[in-house]
Amino acid sequence: MLRIEGLETVAGDFRLQAVDLAAPGGSYGVLLGPPGSGKSILVETICGLRRPTAGRILIDDVDVSYDDPRDRLVGYVPQDYVLFPGKRVAENIAFGLRSRGMSRHEAMENIKWVVDLLHIGSLLDRWPKTLSGGEQQRVALARALAIKPRLLLLDEPVSALDEGLRERVCRELRLFQRELGITTIHISHNIEEALAVSDWAAVLNKGQILQHGPMNDLLRHPRSETVAHFLRSENIFSGEAQSASGGHSFITFPGGELDASCTSEGPVKFVIRPELIMIGERAGQHENVIPARLTEIADRGAYMRLVLEAGTPITIFTSVRDRSPALTVGETYNITIPPDSIHVLEG
Repeated sequence: MLRIEGLETVAGDFRLQAVDLAAPGGSYGVLLGPPGSGKSILVETICGLRRPTAGRILIDDVDVSYDDPRDRLVGYVPQDYVLFPGKRVAENIAFGLRSRGMSRHEAMENIKWVVDLLHIGSLLDRWPKTLSGGEQQRVALARALAIKPRLLLLDEPVSALDEGLRERVCRELRLFQRELGITTIHISHNIEEALAVSDWAAVLNKGQILQHGPMNDLLRHPRSETVAHFLRSENIFSGEAQSASGGHSFITFPGGELDASCTSEGPVKFVIRPELIMIGERAGQHENVIPARLTEIADRGAYMRLVLEAGTPITIFTSVRDRSPALTVGETYNITIPPDSIHVLEG
């Protein structure tokens, strides 16, 4: 497992600020955040390419904070793969083993398992410049795995791949990780990518971890407006809450009054995920129903993004097959908001 305690690293004008993070053994975690949030700097510090100014990095309860990178048994796949252009694929994969003193013959024997795992036997005699992006990605991953690392770090591992290939490689990464049981941390800025591979995720911004936990928890229960915005919770509202009985509150906002499954009082900010709001549905006994005028329909392929006006804009994600044919811009529809879909932000 990986445990980070109070980690700080300075990189020019940028600073990681007292980062605390725990990755259970054998888990697959994703570091999320906007560009410049510190994801790569954190990973480079974990693998030893940057030295911390404070805090500790523990791998399997061993403090490796100031160990040489080769002594940490960390596999690292940088964003641009960084294959050695003057070495054939086989020599690239064996590099980590050779740098640890293994003979060439022994190293070549010891990479057979990872070559078979990633199905790249046909690439061994080729030069890196002749490989496609997907092939380079596999070779870089093979090089990282060849040392049988305790921890695997992947910096935007599929960002250079096209959409179809990216989805397939994500499935394969998760399959390989499960098969090998290696604790893995994967940098991304893509929510769908994180949902596809992660056991847990952490959102970074300006060198700080704002929240970490299972992706579903981050999506449905963001702690802050920054996390909610990054995870595409477009419905972020201000309102006034009045506590009621039975673990409920009534929240008044520009769209009306909502019955919410919370015990809040006074001024609040709250989030409603777009996919949890229904349009044109028959409401249950305790659900909130608001009339709203449809102002925008946008086809997003897998879903439709709808914007409705109800005293304030409200966004809904809904099924293309089930919803889009019956909807007309300018018409008024009832939208249904379940009380348990309303999440009040902390602070």
